[in-house]
This record gives sequence, C-alpha cells and structure tokens, in this order.
Amino acid sequence: MKGQVSIEVALMAGMAILVIVSLVNINFERLHMARELGEAGEAKMIGTIIAEAINNAYANGEGFQVYLSPEQLNFTRLGEVEKMGGLAIMLPITINNSAREVVIKKNTSKTGGKAWSMAVSFIPNNVIRMDPSNDYPEVTVRNNGTNIIIYADDTHIDTVS
Repeated sequence: MKGQVSIEVALMAGMAILVIVSLVNINFERLHMARELGEAGEAKMIGTIIAEAINNAYANGEGFQVYLSPEQLNFTRLGEVEKMGGLAIMLPITINNSAREVVIKKNTSKTGGKAWSMAVSFIPNNVIRMDPSNDYPEVTVRNNGTNIIIYADDTHIDTVS
C-alpha cells in the first residue's frame, strides 16, 4: 500500500509538470505569433505610407511634394529594434521600379524563422532616390515633372530598376 501511494504521487506530479510545460509552450507560441503579426502590420503600414506619398506626388503633377515626418517613418526606432533581436524591418526599404512596389523585408532567422518580404504597389515607374538636403529633408517625395524623387538616406530607402 505504501509503494502504491508513492507511484500515484509520482504519476500525478509528472502529469502536473506536463500540463504546466504545455501551457507555457502554448503561451510562448502565441506571444511569438502576436509579435510576428504586429511587425507584419507595421511593415504593411510603412509600405502603405511610402506608396501613398509616391502616388500622391505622381497624381498631383509637377512641383507637388509630400513630407513624411519622423513620427510617420521612424528609422531610428526601426534600427534599434533590429539590433535588439533581429526581428524588425530590415533597412533599407526598397523601391522597385520595374515591379512598381515598395518592398519591405524582415529576417527572423535568429529566432528560427525565415526571411520574408511584403510589397505594396504604387502607380509610377520613374521613382528615384536622392540624398536629403535643406530644401528637401528626409523623407520628402517630390514630383519634378520627369521623375518622382524620394529624398532619403540610402541606408533607409533605396531604389532599384
């Protein structure tokens, strides 16, 4: 009788440990997925902001410009998040003229994930990047009549044909 009670206690303790470990694992997976979805949403929002600025500059014609404030595109925060865990948006954000897309990449390989990218479409195919200046601070999108120019540091936004 004494040995039977010990086996039952050991089995109950083992079952309790399995249940607790399972609950912790489920919560960790949910937390990880919530973080991934939040960052994917953030990437989509940033891509949408840039694509809308490009489309507005294009649609409104020569001389029209849109300034995106640091509150809208906070490259400093994006870079800091990437340094903390490698889970955030990878800079530079790419403007792909041939596909007419703003491409935002994310690498989650440090946490066992993979690299993925998100693309937001825009209308024109003549987008170029130039360095910011006093007249056109980072990030300003301007229509000069020939091209849509994005004034941004090449470590933040880059263009490809």
